[in-house]
Order: sequence, then C-alpha cells, then structure tokens
Amino acid sequence: CLSLLMLLPLLTGCSPSPTAVTVGDREVDASEYAFYLHFNRISTEEESGTLLYDEEDTRLAREAAIEQIITNEVVRIKCEEFELELSKAQKTALAEAKDNLVEALGGTAAYLEYLNQSYLTDRAYDKFQENAYYSQLLYDYMTRDSQSFYTDESLRKYFGSHYATVKYIYFNFTDEDGNLLDREAREGILDTASAVAESAQQDGADFDALMVEYNEDLSMTGGFPISKLEAASTEHLTTLFDLEENQVSDPIVMADGCYILKRSPVSASYYDENQRDIFLAACNDRFEESMAQWKSEYAVKVAKVVDKINLSNLSEYVKKQQKAVHLLRQSVCRIYCQSEEGVK
Repeated sequence: CLSLLMLLPLLTGCSPSPTAVTVGDREVDASEYAFYLHFNRISTEEESGTLLYDEEDTRLAREAAIEQIITNEVVRIKCEEFELELSKAQKTALAEAKDNLVEALGGTAAYLEYLNQSYLTDRAYDKFQENAYYSQLLYDYMTRDSQSFYTDESLRKYFGSHYATVKYIYFNFTDEDGNLLDREAREGILDTASAVAESAQQDGADFDALMVEYNEDLSMTGGFPISKLEAASTEHLTTLFDLEENQVSDPIVMADGCYILKRSPVSASYYDENQRDIFLAACNDRFEESMAQWKSEYAVKVAKVVDKINLSNLSEYVKKQQKAVHLLRQSVCRIYCQSEEGVK
C-alpha cells in the first residue's frame, strides 16, 4: 500500500494531455503548449496594448511559442548529453522560491488559482522555473574556454564585424499632429529621399551635410555606435550590417517615414572603453551560434492538436490536464484507503 503512495508523484508527473510538440525524443504536451501560447500573448499585449484574438496575431504567438519550446527542449537535450545537472543548492533555491510564492499568495488554494490564471499546471510551473537554470548551466559549459578562445586579435576582429557607427537621414510621413500624410504627399517625400540617397552614394559625398539639410529626427546628430544584435532588433536598422563600411543605403520605407542609412566604423577608443561588454557580447554570439546549429539537428514535429488550441480556449487544455491529475490522485488514494481497511 505504501508503494502506491510512493508511486503517486511518478503517476502525476505523467501527462494525460496529448502531445503537442516533439523535439528529438522529448515530448511537450498540449497543456504546456497552451501556457507558452498564453505567455506570448501577454508579451505582445504589454507591447501593443491590444488583445490577441485575430488570426494573424494568433499565428505570430503560435510561432513564438513553438520556437521557445524548441529552444528549451534542445537546452535540456544538450544538458543531458553533457551530463549537466542542477546542483543541490539550485534545487533548494527553486523549492524555496516556490514556497515563498505560495506563502506570498496566501496559501495553496491561492497558488492553485494563480496557476489557473496563468494557464499553468504545477508540473509546467516547475519546468518553466528550471529552464533558466538549465540554460545558464549550458551557457557556462559552452563558454568556459572563452578567455583563451578570444585573444585580443580575434576579439578586435569580432568587434570590427559586429559593431558600427550608424548615421541616418529620416524623412517624416506624418503631419505636426502625428497623422499620416496622404499618398501623394508621401510619394513626393519618397522621391526627394531617393534623390538624396543617390546624391549621398556618390564618391566624395558629404553625408553629414545632407543630414543637416534633410534629417527630421532631432535625436540623430553625429551618429552613434551600435552592435549587430541591437541593429537586428531595431526595425529601421535591420539591414545596417548588410552595408559595407561607409556605404549608404537606398531609402528604407517604414510606416511613418523613411530612412537613409550610412554604416561607418567605430572608433578604436570605443573598443578600449567597452572591451568587457564586447567580450560578453562575443560569448553570447558564440553560444547562440551553437544553439542555432543544435536546433537544426533535431527533428521537430507539431501535432494536429496545436491547430485546435487558440487564444480563446487555452483553459480547456490546461483544465483537462489538471482534472486528469486530480482524478488520478483520487484513484490512488481510494485504492490506498481500501487496502488499509483490508489490513484492519
């Protein structure tokens, strides 16, 4: 009978929820996928202030959820391969953090309500909290030789290819009240921008002088240094590193205006003053390159149930999991109690 109780944690750790995503030989069930879909809905709502229930936003949230799942599962796969395990101190820290959360919320009932509101099961909560620890374990393992890997010469080479000074000329498509100008007005501005870009691309052109004459972004004065990663996450600068040094782009059209970019080298003094940050950025890029390679090596299967889960029915898939676990607990406890009665 005691063995039945000992089996309870193992049984409740099994997932009665259908498999949603498989990465390599690791399976993620529908309830966990539902949480990631909700997690990405929250992120987008915080940025845009809008609810995510239309088809396009659901698609974007779904893509982000699956990408996060793939990343987290590949991290676990590689940690197992490299025999990287959480330490006793890390496990204790996770347990204490969970206990503190339950206490801060006001007890177990409040914690369960918190899980419901977050579209989480208890098992998914634990796994989600562990993710950061496993990611750090893998990062530390993969970058452990970075001090010797990045000599001064190789770090300067990295700096030259991953950092630049950006200058741009911005042409505004809106009026003084922030309203978008009519199509004819925008096309006239774009014609001007194209002519300015053509002039700036000529040998010996004075880009700074053109900035003074045409630029409508007061924050852009003499240019500023930027990393490749920062540029990639800035909408109008995503193509900056496609340019050669001192090359000028054609007009890049955005919703509210257009930009003409110029990529210039960063001063040597910037490297000397920011060498530690550049080293850390190089370590991060090295790790991300390894992750990208690993993620391409494992087969990813997305089950049909994923198409059935949307931002309006998330709770159905989480509650199914919670209900199944609850019934499983009841069954085991009932068997145990009947066994105890038989002994008496």
